[in-house]
Amino acid sequence: MNIKDEVLQEITQMFLRCEDVLEYEWTELVFVFEFGDGHVSNSGFLYNGQEITPATASIANDKLLLRNSLKALREDVYQECGYRFNQLLFQMENKTKRFKIDFEFEDPKKWAITPDNMFEMREKLRPNFN
Repeated sequence: MNIKDEVLQEITQMFLRCEDVLEYEWTELVFVFEFGDGHVSNSGFLYNGQEITPATASIANDKLLLRNSLKALREDVYQECGYRFNQLLFQMENKTKRFKIDFEFEDPKKWAITPDNMFEMREKLRPNFN
């Protein structure tokens, strides 16, 4: 898969404009976007040492910008490889601004954050850039 660096940088900048990201202090963050039949949802966590804050990715003055950009990325990936991803995982470290984007094509619940697994997933999804 060949995604242009400019597209990845634009997406990263959108995550940095999200309300929760701007409102809370964080050292790492993670967001999971889930794509279903006609809907997109997201959830995640902001990490600051041992403090973990549940978060969602939404830009205050343009609520649909990030979602629509990720939907467009999903279609670009489909055009290139013939498959649509079910989930997108975005992880970032604040100090270095390093980030990772990963896609899940097969298991639509691989990174799903639910009330039943929230404590487990917040540790499982914690970014590790070492």
